[in-house]
Amino acid sequence: MGPPEVRGGAGRALKSTLAWTAAATALVLVQYVVRGPDRFWWLVEAVSGSVAGVLSFAAVAGGVRLAEFRGRRIRAAAVAGVAVAVAAYVMAALVEPLAEYAGFAWEDRYGADIEMFGVQIPPGILRNLAYVLEHPPAEYSMSVEHPDRAYPARLVLSLHLPAATAAIALLNTFVGLLLGRATRGMRPRARRRTRWSVVLAGTVAVVVAILLAQGPNREWETVSGVVAAWAPVLVPAAQIGILALVARRRNSLAHRSIEPYPVEGGRL
Repeated sequence: MGPPEVRGGAGRALKSTLAWTAAATALVLVQYVVRGPDRFWWLVEAVSGSVAGVLSFAAVAGGVRLAEFRGRRIRAAAVAGVAVAVAAYVMAALVEPLAEYAGFAWEDRYGADIEMFGVQIPPGILRNLAYVLEHPPAEYSMSVEHPDRAYPARLVLSLHLPAATAAIALLNTFVGLLLGRATRGMRPRARRRTRWSVVLAGTVAVVVAILLAQGPNREWETVSGVVAAWAPVLVPAAQIGILALVARRRNSLAHRSIEPYPVEGGRL
């Protein structure tokens, strides 16, 4: 974890990230709880999937929180970002598919089909992919009830998607850190508007990239599953490059004049 100052900074970032994640996930909880206790595993699946997605964007709030940290910001951001990325990966790659399987098993909907390759966690996906590549079906299917006819590119997408989600979470921690540094010295209202604008623009851009790369109308016989999974990661990567340039320029200007509107705290 590093020295105490790094742990302290990472703790601040994680606290802010988890607070935003809890607030967003609570909406999903309310929606599913009203359906009754008989849908417990569906609730676990929905919440774990939502947490994995929300974490990757809530990480920005953690990075912003670190913007005014006077210790080793980059190391603290790296520690917090890795922690959030691991949590997002575990939720997406393990908890969500295991809960989905438990839900189907509880309602006895899969029958013997799911037993062909096991739960769709990474080992099961790899077995499924090896089978489909070795025994190409006469006709591919998008149905989860026919894993022996799944598109190889879809299986590759499923294999890489949790890692891509984790990468977005890690990168967004640094997006938040750079965003917080780049908006220092602004009037409070302008600072809030700028931060929210950048966060919302990045979120929308990632969603659009996901729809374009992974949408249901893709020709999965020719599309690369790796490209489809990792294309959205380019959005926070581009944001980091742009914000780094803006932050560097503002820092150079700050050395020439006194910042008239100091930031109190590092929040969105």
